[in-house]
Amino acid sequence: MLARMRRIDIVSPRALAGRTVRAVHRTGLVHLVPFEPPEGVGPTTFAGSIEDRPGGGFGRALEIVSQLDAQLDGLADLVEATHRPAADRKSPDPRALGPLVELWELGDEALLERVEGFRSVRAESSRLTEERVRLDGEIARLDSYRRLVDGLQAVLGRLPSIRGYGSTGIVVGERYRPVIGAIRAELERMTGGRCEVVAADIAADRVGAVLIYPQRQAAEVRGLLGGRDIEEVALPDELVGVPFEELGPRLEATRERLAGQRADRQARLFALRDRHGRAIAALRLVLLDRIAERRALRTAGSSDHLVVLSGWLPERHLDQLRTALEREVGPTVTVIERRLDATDRRDAPVALENGPILRAFEPLASFVVVPRYGSLDPTPLIALALPAFIGLMVGDIGYGLVLLGLLAVLRWRRPASTLVRRIWPIGLVSALATIVFGFLFGEWFGDAGADLFGLQPLWLDRREAIQGLLILALAIGVGQIGLGLVLGVVNAALLRHRRELAGRASLLVCVAAILVGLASLLQFVPEQVGVVAATAAGIAFVLLVMAVGLSGPIEVIGALGNILSYSRLMAIGLASVMLGLVANRLGGLVEGALLGILVAGTVHALNFTLGFFDASVQGIRLHYVEFFSKFVEPGGIRYAPFVSVLGSPAARPGAATGGA
Repeated sequence: MLARMRRIDIVSPRALAGRTVRAVHRTGLVHLVPFEPPEGVGPTTFAGSIEDRPGGGFGRALEIVSQLDAQLDGLADLVEATHRPAADRKSPDPRALGPLVELWELGDEALLERVEGFRSVRAESSRLTEERVRLDGEIARLDSYRRLVDGLQAVLGRLPSIRGYGSTGIVVGERYRPVIGAIRAELERMTGGRCEVVAADIAADRVGAVLIYPQRQAAEVRGLLGGRDIEEVALPDELVGVPFEELGPRLEATRERLAGQRADRQARLFALRDRHGRAIAALRLVLLDRIAERRALRTAGSSDHLVVLSGWLPERHLDQLRTALEREVGPTVTVIERRLDATDRRDAPVALENGPILRAFEPLASFVVVPRYGSLDPTPLIALALPAFIGLMVGDIGYGLVLLGLLAVLRWRRPASTLVRRIWPIGLVSALATIVFGFLFGEWFGDAGADLFGLQPLWLDRREAIQGLLILALAIGVGQIGLGLVLGVVNAALLRHRRELAGRASLLVCVAAILVGLASLLQFVPEQVGVVAATAAGIAFVLLVMAVGLSGPIEVIGALGNILSYSRLMAIGLASVMLGLVANRLGGLVEGALLGILVAGTVHALNFTLGFFDASVQGIRLHYVEFFSKFVEPGGIRYAPFVSVLGSPAARPGAATGGA
């Protein structure tokens, strides 16, 4: 359900403003918003931000914050420089960092001293990083020249060793091959014929060449190559003039030497990380928190004597906040509740409060839109229907057991993974629903259960009851769309939208009457009931047009089309059972038991993957497009409390007592 929210003002003496915002930050309960003076308070009383007011000692605090902000880039560079590849490191929970709690309690001046203590480490890190980047560039240059030399090796091996001559490698695209001829002509003219140009294809779309020329004319050659579509590959200074037969081994030796130097610089960076990484990461997180606190103060109201932080929090946490503020700051800090008008309710953030199972479905319920405050929470509805839809479409005991096994392995191998913790309840309920429907349909890896141990359907045989499955799917559509229309009426009443209330009520009656009229034509209900339904549909249609205009008929057609969309429950389920049958038939056609099991298992694995994927996507789509569109009120603001890196106590044991 949507939590009941309270708009509050936290009033503090100016001298205690820093401690107050720190305490609010530690509780992690308040969704801060810019302060707006209440009614009856003059507009100039709380005009301006806290730094505009004289006194209170905030000048130095804000100056320190500016320095802290500037220090973040340096610490970020240090963290990046000591970054170890993903395969060699683990990402610790920030709250598990040892120095974090101690650092968080320090004052701003003390934090600056801690940052200054890493000045030498940052300098060493910068020096090592620069050397590593330089070595990376030199190694890349050698690799490029080595590829060029390897491509031209057959020709270069026939060249004589010439002292006093320099060489430059170039690479051009295949379409620019004529450029090499032009360079040859220019080079012969420039050197009086004392040159050589050796070219060969080094890739499907690239041509390489080595220019050989008197060393004293190297600068002129560089000028000749400039401004063309040429990739120049220059040798290091120590390899200039080396005979070509010695160039390959010397290149490899030079590369190994540079790679060793690069590995040394990287190892020294890792050593810095190992010695200081945790402390630096913790310090950076605390600096971010401290800067966030000062920015929060800038949105507070400020008078000559008071500072007021404004925000929202769930009503059930109000006493916890008061207790924490009194314990950490003192009785001079007051929490004042504001009376809510229609505008306040519209701007209230939305916090969802559900039990452990339902909480896992909250991201799905608010993924597309956050419901408006004061409306209904769609979480219980998607938590109830989505697993049932998945189970109905897959409907196989064997597949459900496999899904349970995979979830159990994930839970065992990755117990701390946030993703695993989120999908575990959803997957568990969906797997159980799949097993239940598997018993109802009598399916265990398709018809393998019937062949192996005589498993029979308790309700429907999906291989034969296609019409029954279609009727079931459409009945589910009628029920869910009808429920959505009813909830839309309830939401409009809760939000006091009279025009929408009239339109949604008329749409509900109109759609219901049309369905009853169709049932009368099919002789499912008496003819007299159909006549009454037709009359009700006509009246409701007129009222709908009066309430919402010409879009009314479109909404009626859309609602009926939404009901037909639920036929996908039958179609996907039927495709799943048929593919399971195909898997068993193919396995039976193959000679040899092991090969047959392999073939059948492969097709079943494909059916398992496609079945649960399609069922999940289509089940979610039915909720987002067909169901939620009938009643979910968009435009809600997500509850985003002012939480420190230490985390909200509300999420930890002892939260009910207000303990930090």
